Order: sequence, then structure tokens, then C-alpha cells
Amino acid sequence: MNEIEERRHVVLYNLAAHAGPARGRLRLSLDDAARLARLAPEVIAAIENGNGCTSSLAVLTHVALFLGLTELGVPRPRPPGME
Repeated sequence: MNEIEERRHVVLYNLAAHAGPARGRLRLSLDDAARLARLAPEVIAAIENGNGCTSSLAVLTHVALFLGLTELGVPRPRPPGME
């Protein structure tokens, strides 16, 4: 497996754990999130479920950043004083 494919799997694994809660914190329905991210709702659902997702690393990174996560699909650390 090449480096890009490995990174894609890491991002997909992280998004399966963090994308749904991040979308919930933004108070976005699945349809609204998909519309704003310019993706099909099925793509967002597949990413959140973590199975059957064939999206590229670029799409996964786009979703992660759209939801306020890091490029690796994990929550950003809280700023000092906000902990």
C-alpha cells in the first residue's frame, strides 16, 4: 500500500469516529452538510459510517476541514485557557 492510500485509510478511520459528532456540534443535518460541502448526502453518510467509502483523500480532507477538524480528521486542540 502506498503512502497516499495509507493516509486515506487513517483519515477515513478518524472521520468515522469524529465526523458525526463534529457535524452535530455545527447543528447541521446530513442534507445541509452535504449541500454546503457540495457533496452527495450518501458520501457524507458513508464517511461517517466508515464503510463502503470510496472517496479520495482530497474529498476526505475537504470534509474534515469543512467540519472544523484537522486534515487528519481529528478534533483540533482547544486553545490555552479554554480547557
